[in-house]
Amino acid sequence: LMFSRLLFKVKFRYLLIISIIGIIFTFYLFFLSAIIFFLKIYVKSKKIIYLIFVYIFVTFSIFDFLSPKIFFKNSDYYTKSNIEYDINKHYGYYPKSNSKFNEEIYFNKKLIKKNIYSINEYGHRDNFNLNDKNENCIVLFGGSIIFGQSLSDDETLPYFISRDLNFSHSVYNYGFNGYGPHQFLSKLENNEISEIIHCDFLLLIYKFIPDHVARTAGRRSYGENSPRYKIKNNSLIQKGFFSDYPYKIIMKFRKNIRNSKTISSLYDIGIVNDYDKKIYLKILKKNETEATKNFKNVNFINIIWYENLGVWNNSESEFKEIYNVLKSKNHIIIDNLKIDENIKKNNIPGDQHPTKKYNEILSKEIVKIINK
Repeated sequence: LMFSRLLFKVKFRYLLIISIIGIIFTFYLFFLSAIIFFLKIYVKSKKIIYLIFVYIFVTFSIFDFLSPKIFFKNSDYYTKSNIEYDINKHYGYYPKSNSKFNEEIYFNKKLIKKNIYSINEYGHRDNFNLNDKNENCIVLFGGSIIFGQSLSDDETLPYFISRDLNFSHSVYNYGFNGYGPHQFLSKLENNEISEIIHCDFLLLIYKFIPDHVARTAGRRSYGENSPRYKIKNNSLIQKGFFSDYPYKIIMKFRKNIRNSKTISSLYDIGIVNDYDKKIYLKILKKNETEATKNFKNVNFINIIWYENLGVWNNSESEFKEIYNVLKSKNHIIIDNLKIDENIKKNNIPGDQHPTKKYNEILSKEIVKIINK
């Protein structure tokens, strides 16, 4: 009777998972016994080598199947979003133009935050400039931190900069999830800048995190519809997207390795090499030359975050040349601001982007440089 009551308390899906694991484990033990049996009989036969290979393959397969259930637990947080994407033939994916998207964040099935993402006609997050044709312009570009993932329109860094400058500048948000500096370069090179072509004075603010080096190298599966740059005759050229053949084969190969818990634990496919760093540096420098070519007065502020979101823990020496280039302009190093960790990250598992308060603090640091 006690066992029956206990059984009813356990959810059916957990019983199913336990049953599947039991069946697989039984098969595994049977297969191991068979291997030992064949070892005794055919120890001198070359055929045993093939059996050992099969055994190793099955072992890896079982581990890969079970590891998500063992190592990853269901989060108490859940995000619901209706955001949609389009593809531009030059710079790749972007949020659908002239749209307003809603996002809801739940904790323990309870709604804790609502966000609104307003996208203008150019496919950029709307900053609601009071004077959209102001000749004094600020453009922020980078990834989801600039875009303001998990934050509403009036909680982003571009919004706070605009507010702290008393709306005296036109401020534009060119960031988006998974972006790096290569999307902005593609926009400059292909004249996808009609939104800011009226600007006389242009301040470019780039937010760097180490993961951008991997993004510009095509080492992130979510960036497959991003512009791919390569070096030819020591010059940087755009060669379609990472999703174009034949490079698409490499992207698929990397994705398969990344999805394997066994292989990825032995080899990190996302680690960048010297060639990846070289491409990234050339993208940085070409952004500068293209911007100077298109606008009369251009200045730069680089925001550097060495250890972002727990994705990388690189010492400064590993990216020394990149950091030196970034620090050759006006710059802010996030790690030196001593911002509280609870403000740096929103503590939502699988998200952990900066908070509204983080953007308020950073905005004031940027405005200090602008007002010098």
